[in-house]
Amino acid sequence: MKKLYKKYYRAEVSFKNTFISEWNAIKSDKAVISTFFLVAFVLLMVYTYIYTKEVITEVPVAVVNLDATKTSRDYIAMLNASEGIETITSYTDIQEAKLDYYAKKVMGIVIIPKNFEKDLRSSKQTTITSFSDASNMLFYKKVLVDVTVTTGNFNAGVFIKKEMSKGTPITISKQNYVPIQTISTSLFNTSSGYGTYLIPIITALIIQLVILMGIGILNGSRKEDKTIHSNFPRLLHKGGTIPVLLAKSSLYSLIFAVILPIQIGIIYTIFSIPIRTSLLLVYLFSIPYLTSVIFLGIAISAFFKRREDSIVFLVLLSIPSLMLSGLSFPMEGFSSFYQQLAKLLPSTSGITGFVKLTQMEASFNQVLNDWYHLWLLTIIYFFCAAITLKVRASREKTKLRNQ
Repeated sequence: MKKLYKKYYRAEVSFKNTFISEWNAIKSDKAVISTFFLVAFVLLMVYTYIYTKEVITEVPVAVVNLDATKTSRDYIAMLNASEGIETITSYTDIQEAKLDYYAKKVMGIVIIPKNFEKDLRSSKQTTITSFSDASNMLFYKKVLVDVTVTTGNFNAGVFIKKEMSKGTPITISKQNYVPIQTISTSLFNTSSGYGTYLIPIITALIIQLVILMGIGILNGSRKEDKTIHSNFPRLLHKGGTIPVLLAKSSLYSLIFAVILPIQIGIIYTIFSIPIRTSLLLVYLFSIPYLTSVIFLGIAISAFFKRREDSIVFLVLLSIPSLMLSGLSFPMEGFSSFYQQLAKLLPSTSGITGFVKLTQMEASFNQVLNDWYHLWLLTIIYFFCAAITLKVRASREKTKLRNQ
């Protein structure tokens, strides 16, 4: 019983000493303070501010009207009335429009063919030709969708007018044109806003990046100064890494327990990003996410010889984290190798669960798979962190003895 009590007492003392030592190291390092607090808030604030407009409107589009009739002008007026497009009709031929298109003054070109009105009146098929800048998917989608919708509505108007001229009532004419009516409803992101889609993903990525960078800077400094063994003297004792790792994870989790509500409670509110869950559920889901990232940071920081190395490495790590998160391309489209690789990053499950909770109004049961996966990563990276800490402390002690 005495041995058990001694072990508990030593673990408790080691936990407290580690907690205080780590906190003092954070307070005295301006780079870490700015990383944890300024980067976590400023970076999210900047990204959120950039995308506050949410939806692109009034994309400039060149209209080359080769018909110059009332019908063609009606089509242009309908196109201009759409929310996403601003038509510019001062072009006399396609070459003029091309010059402005390549100069990026317009993001698309619409060509109304000669005999447009004549062909419509004689029930001949005519063609509206559109070009849009596919190098920018947002502009491309906006031009393509608005031109397609406007053309469809214009076609409907032409058809219904012809039916009515034959004496068919307007209700029957509409039914003849559209026998099956479709009703489309946007779920969750009702405005189809890019910011509402992007910011929750960026929030989870920023948390991972900030934690990894802060831990990397601190451990890089300790490696330079050879203070790992002196700061955590019980690392080389049996079971000595457990209280050290628990103290570190507790401290960083407490720091982000303060940062998280500011991020989602204040920044999200200022920029009207919806939150469809309680802070309690966000905290509950964040526990394994934070701990898995913390232990991953401790494990990989063993490879940093200088504090600057951590910044370079983790900035490079943020790129594959972003790519593998499913932000730029659906994860289902990845090969099986990259899908498995993505599962090794806490941000993958962290983003999925965070978005489900905050944006999709999911219950906690619906994010349990992601939650369990984050706990699995926590256990894996805990053992990796324990091994690397012991190895670093042992090597440092050996070097100091040889000196």
